[in-house]
Amino acid sequence: MNFSTDSTISDQTTAGKTKGTLRSPLSNRRGSFLILVGAMLLLSFLWVGGVGAVTQQPAPTLVPPTLVPPPPTATPYPAISRTALARIRERTPATLVVGTPANRLPFAAITDTGDYEGFEADILRAIAEDWGIRLEFRQVTKKDAYGLLQAGTIDVLIGGQIISRDAPDFLDFSDPYFVNRQVALAMADTPGDVLSLNGQIVGVVVGSAGEAAFGGFSLANGMNVTVNRYAMMDDAIRALGAREITALVGDRWDLDQRVRGKIEGVRLMDGTFRSEPYGIAMLRYDDHLRTLINRTLQRLVKSDRLKQIFDRWFPPDLMPSEDRVYPLVWADLDADTRAVNCAPGGECQAFPVDIVRPARSVIEIIQTGGALRVAGLGEPPDARGTVSILETFNAALIYEMARRWGVGVMIVPGAHATAEDALASGNADLAINVKPHWGTVDRVDFVGWYAERGYRMLVRVGSPVENFGSLRLGKRVIGTFADDSGAFEIARRLAISVGIPEQTIQHIPFTSDEQAIREVFETQNARVLFGDALRIIPLAERNKPYVQLTKTLYEKSPLTFAVPRNDVPFRILVEATLQEMYRDGTYQRLWRDLWGMDEPLKMIIMPGTGTPFGIRAVG
Repeated sequence: MNFSTDSTISDQTTAGKTKGTLRSPLSNRRGSFLILVGAMLLLSFLWVGGVGAVTQQPAPTLVPPTLVPPPPTATPYPAISRTALARIRERTPATLVVGTPANRLPFAAITDTGDYEGFEADILRAIAEDWGIRLEFRQVTKKDAYGLLQAGTIDVLIGGQIISRDAPDFLDFSDPYFVNRQVALAMADTPGDVLSLNGQIVGVVVGSAGEAAFGGFSLANGMNVTVNRYAMMDDAIRALGAREITALVGDRWDLDQRVRGKIEGVRLMDGTFRSEPYGIAMLRYDDHLRTLINRTLQRLVKSDRLKQIFDRWFPPDLMPSEDRVYPLVWADLDADTRAVNCAPGGECQAFPVDIVRPARSVIEIIQTGGALRVAGLGEPPDARGTVSILETFNAALIYEMARRWGVGVMIVPGAHATAEDALASGNADLAINVKPHWGTVDRVDFVGWYAERGYRMLVRVGSPVENFGSLRLGKRVIGTFADDSGAFEIARRLAISVGIPEQTIQHIPFTSDEQAIREVFETQNARVLFGDALRIIPLAERNKPYVQLTKTLYEKSPLTFAVPRNDVPFRILVEATLQEMYRDGTYQRLWRDLWGMDEPLKMIIMPGTGTPFGIRAVG
């Protein structure tokens, strides 16, 4: 699952902020050098240093159990042999059948006229429109939804489908497009945030997600709370109004539907008990369907259609724009032109309907103690003998994952710059330093957005230049490294985009770091140095008294892991492990001490008291 940095929300064990009155919120064979680097990085979770410095880090107070795969078990459901796209095409006309509950406003609910409306209903309409097919909603309940999905009566499920550790192991999900929250509703004069409920009386609805969320939160935070359990939400709301309870825990938007415009004198307390990412649910291993749905969600993001749907159901005065979740758009989105349905004899290329799965999951390698073959590491040090920021950070992530899984790591030789090819050819089990794109989407699965590359601007200390707009005043001489042929074109385009006349922009190509610093700081022949942030940042660090970086990262390009195509258990293991590293602070610590560019990416954490998609936790 991928996601946008600007709009994701982390699930914390301590109180987050939800302000307002009902407002949301990897035996290297290439030599001793990398063996040494790997050995050092194995200890990075305890001893991590910045550039040229080593400091001891405090141990985290709450460390989740290590994720390991379970022993093989019999498949408890029929293995799918073709994608749901085949059923969709066989219907006349071609139809996507969506199962949804009838009472999940503002997400999906049936109207008095029998139509469906809501945020998720509109997303599915936009998906069907993109596919050029008919859409049919079918009402489902908690009792029959999974049976209808497994029988093929419906193709997907929506209506608050939580991407959760407690989800059945026959399910898979699209990328998340929304994050819900379990929150506390209190009377307006009740002071404090959710942590201040310690020692108070709290109401929950029996068997609700709110009850489970509050139980986990209060246990993790050592809270001593009296819990009153109510059969119905209306009963709990009446108890709140009568001040029989201090706060009522519930679904943020369920509470909104029941309270906003109807009950005065109440407020949402600051803090979130649990975040719940929503996705479109489908049968596991239906890789073509999942790929198609994720492609369409990215199209809706790129075209602003998803923004329009957000604006309709969750306008900014109800949900701040920073709380919205937009799926990460991969490069070359328009390169995948395959269609759902093609007319006979036409030139259209349709999505396949077969199911392609690996002969065995990488999980089996982990279970048997085999070494994990990793592509994307092994970049040699530069002329100064310095290992790049990217290599160091990537290695730290891989070795930390391998430590948690209890496996050794073998770096695939010669695959530093060809990680995706090595994985797709079967020569690697896991790839890192991969840019997700649509050009070869049927070769591997991209998972776990962990960093992003881009360009930065370096100026002399004291320069008034903060961005390209600052070049409207003074000379417009931009320096780039001569061996980065595309840097100046990017800088030129960005300058033109803020109104600087193209004919006034000048360029100096630099052949060395020394020349770059001299031309920017000493002679000031160049106003700025524009280049790859991974090169610019260490250069600025070595020349702190003379030059500085501006804040903006330009031309952002996400970096992810890649796993064998349709190896769903391993894909989920990689994703869940990265989330655990985020949850316990390891990811943020490695980012701060080894990466050091801007703030760590925010991650959506799968909730649940169980383990992710059949992966058990021990510890």
